[in-house]
Amino acid sequence: MIKRVANQLKSTFREIDYVCRVGGDEFANIVVDVSESQKSFVDERLTELKENLAKPEGNLPVVTMSIGVAFFDRENPEDTIYKDADKVLYDVKEHGKK
Repeated sequence: MIKRVANQLKSTFREIDYVCRVGGDEFANIVVDVSESQKSFVDERLTELKENLAKPEGNLPVVTMSIGVAFFDRENPEDTIYKDADKVLYDVKEHGKK
């Protein structure tokens, strides 16, 4: 299932973007040259990703995701971009996931 998620991330985003496995079932996806004003680009890709993973594939189950996003040009950064995205992710998980 980890390979499926990694492959879907790679195929959903652009070749210039980076997909990194953080550990366990957590991934970081670095989307290059996209500012907060281009948020719809990221939203569209994440919607496509969630729709693709919501379909069973072979003998693999449906995959659901909780996602945290932070942009390099975000207002009032609290910490590094990674830590800010991680904070958003855990806020999502605490409030019902997805």
